[in-house]
Amino acid sequence: MLLQCHVASLGNACLVAQKNELLDRRHKLEARISAYERQVSVIIKLDDDVQWSMQDGKIPALDAQAGEASDDLLDLYPDEWFTPEKERITLPSALAPGEINRLSIKPIAMIEFELRKGQVMDALEGLRLALGEKSLRFQTEVRNANSQRTTHRAWDNIHKFDVDARKYRSTYRQARNALQRLSTDPTYLATLHDITDNDLKVAGDLTDERRFGQRSDTLPWFWRFGDAGNSGGPRMQECMYSDCPCAFPTNPPSIRL
Repeated sequence: MLLQCHVASLGNACLVAQKNELLDRRHKLEARISAYERQVSVIIKLDDDVQWSMQDGKIPALDAQAGEASDDLLDLYPDEWFTPEKERITLPSALAPGEINRLSIKPIAMIEFELRKGQVMDALEGLRLALGEKSLRFQTEVRNANSQRTTHRAWDNIHKFDVDARKYRSTYRQARNALQRLSTDPTYLATLHDITDNDLKVAGDLTDERRFGQRSDTLPWFWRFGDAGNSGGPRMQECMYSDCPCAFPTNPPSIRL
């Protein structure tokens, strides 16, 4: 997914150095995929009748804000150009419904399920940290900017954490889609909701303590998911002394003035 985001960020005007770097990264990824497939072939025995899911997450969906790779980009490359980031990875979640039972790999599917749950937790933790840092930078840098130069630099930092937040959202969506295809724990799946663009916005109600008539006294669901209230780290500790969303407890009280 990281490589796909990198390709999307290149656009159509690639420099020779960027093409060479991309080619090098793809060679390394191809080597890692080949090593993985050799190892997993010992565990998961696939036959000629195996059916793959039409929504196996082979190409994780990228956020529209991050841009999408254009077909014109590939036209600029040599004929031998390859895209290992689009290769199908052998995982239980990539199989069509019923194939897990037919191939008797339910225990392996359970292992992937637990790993995907960890991926969800990591992605949501990263998302909360990125949004919290974005809110903190808005208060400490954007508000205190006293020149055009410092203002541009402050907003560059805001955009950086916004991009990070969208990357974590893409990771979360990929893991959530894989969990839905595994269909192992419906109760847990019911707690995973979509994350919209509005959820990624830092409302002025939460960043400006001087505003009256706040319209938002609740936070998006992922602020209260899992162990969000006990998130650690020096930046989260710093947020405890500010008005950024990450400073709110697991069950936030009303913030109406």
